[in-house]
Amino acid sequence: MYIAACIFSVFCSLILPLGCALALCIRKRTLIRPLLLGAACFTVFQLFIRLPILQLVLPKMAWFALMSAAQPLLYCSFLGVTAGLFEELGRYIVMALFMKKRLSAAAGIGFGLGHGGIEAVLLVGINSAAALFMAPMAAPGMILAGGVERLSAMLMHVAWSVLVMKSLRDRKPLLLLWAVLGHTLVDIFAAWALYMALPVWGIEAALMLCALWAFIFIKKEYEKEKMP
Repeated sequence: MYIAACIFSVFCSLILPLGCALALCIRKRTLIRPLLLGAACFTVFQLFIRLPILQLVLPKMAWFALMSAAQPLLYCSFLGVTAGLFEELGRYIVMALFMKKRLSAAAGIGFGLGHGGIEAVLLVGINSAAALFMAPMAAPGMILAGGVERLSAMLMHVAWSVLVMKSLRDRKPLLLLWAVLGHTLVDIFAAWALYMALPVWGIEAALMLCALWAFIFIKKEYEKEKMP
């Protein structure tokens, strides 16, 4: 069961993101640039900026150390807020600088696949692949849940990318605010739920509902663009 769970997680967090990226590039070469920009956006704003600040800079400040030790729910909320701000504002900045002539729903989908895909590969996929060759370190159910969570997360990343793209194209800053708020609330919910030891599959069910909304929104925006 452990090996099967790891294989499922590898499929969701490594094979599927890379396969979707490859298929997208083959089918529509114009989406290669948005895809790469999405991956670069996550790498720069999350891995090179946000995480070093959280791990190297803020721990030296008394208020942050106190919050992380004595106020875990406030700490979880702070992490959710910073994730929403850095990732969504990062999308907006990258799109505004490098995609002014490619502000379509299709480009947003490509960008989101790059962003969510590289996150899945780096944060879960590589570890899941390595786990296949190691002694069991987690319950199979938790590993399965991790794979399902990546599917939900990737769909939401695509939806947020399309929403930010729409905000920039239609000059509606409120849509950017909705993307930041949505991302923040999802992250806070997941962190609070884990802290309060809620049933893992209950958490995943809630995230899948969010992913269902994301899929409906993506489909609607893409089809709207295709209408004559």
